[in-house]
Amino acid sequence: MHVSYAKTVYGQKEIDAVVRCLKEGTQMGKYSREFETKIAGLFEKKYCLYVNSGSSALCIGMESFGFEKGAEVITPALTFSTTVGSIVKAGLVPVFVDVGEANYCINPEKIEEIISPKTVAIVAPNLIGNICEWDKISAIAKKYNLKILEDSADTLGGTLHGKPSGHWSDISITSFYGSHIINCAGNGGALCVNDLEYLRRAKLLRSWGRSSSIFDEKSEKIENRFNVDVDGISYDAKFVFETIGYNLEGSEIGAAFGLEQLKDLEQNIEMRRKNFQIQSNFFRRYEEFFTLPKETSGARSGWLAFPIIVKKSAPFARRDFQIFLEKKNIQTRVVFTGNITRQPGFKNLEMRKSADLKNSDNIMRGGVLLACHHGLNDEMIAHMHSVVEEFLKL
Repeated sequence: MHVSYAKTVYGQKEIDAVVRCLKEGTQMGKYSREFETKIAGLFEKKYCLYVNSGSSALCIGMESFGFEKGAEVITPALTFSTTVGSIVKAGLVPVFVDVGEANYCINPEKIEEIISPKTVAIVAPNLIGNICEWDKISAIAKKYNLKILEDSADTLGGTLHGKPSGHWSDISITSFYGSHIINCAGNGGALCVNDLEYLRRAKLLRSWGRSSSIFDEKSEKIENRFNVDVDGISYDAKFVFETIGYNLEGSEIGAAFGLEQLKDLEQNIEMRRKNFQIQSNFFRRYEEFFTLPKETSGARSGWLAFPIIVKKSAPFARRDFQIFLEKKNIQTRVVFTGNITRQPGFKNLEMRKSADLKNSDNIMRGGVLLACHHGLNDEMIAHMHSVVEEFLKL
């Protein structure tokens, strides 16, 4: 039996939707627009832009702010690579602070002490699916006139104190990668905003920088195409390039798939929360060896995976634990980057960081991700627990 730490779950309704889309047309159209509307609502935003990945959403989101080069962005040291990559590629300087001891999210208490005159924004992931303390982060952002980018790649439909996680952000992004709570046939992402100027910039960046991209489905209309000039030359807006953009458009097939997945979102959240609790109840018996995850107070979310930390005092190393499970066909992962300032591609970046990143370091040393996804069944969970018990008896 193989137990993956994450899994794509879909059925006949998704297959039928893809076939239907193939017959109707694959260019971004009605399925993408409907999908964008539904995703915007989940983040309490007016607008959504569907793209090809969560990482792409991060990149164009950061660029859409229009910050001056060299400005500083506060972000946690425990993160995912493209969260920080989006900051750096926008010409900005990451400023790293620590996370909570076992909640995997940025510690709001560490933010204010590192703010400088150059600070312009806070960017933080709802890592592993736990929700950041956005209410506290928002209070700090308002005090210092900072922007907030919520990286919700790891979860969708999460709430804090009954409000959507995007309630406090200027920009929220999410991902529809295959391992996530819903997906768009394996990939996809979205950027959600209330500000029309951010939306306009993001549309241009998503679609080659072409002027016509801001008109969406109306881009073929004569009055939109032939009412422009380039350097005094009458031209077609289809090939007027206002900025240096990318090709990051989402797939219409993926949107058709994703719309069907959205019908199961609440069910998927409940299943993940149930499996998270089953894992918690099991590992609570072994707290002498493992530090268990702590969900943010007032948060409700579907966790991406079940994170534990092998304690320094445990009579075994994280590596030995992982290898034993992997040999028994139980997939494991470390907690993404760990302290990203130690990673080879990031350690020499221009940056500032808190003097103390002990929790990020501890998670880098001992953190392990196990399954709690909605594709698990009772037999898989029992097998996983049996193998863990077998290891602990060695």
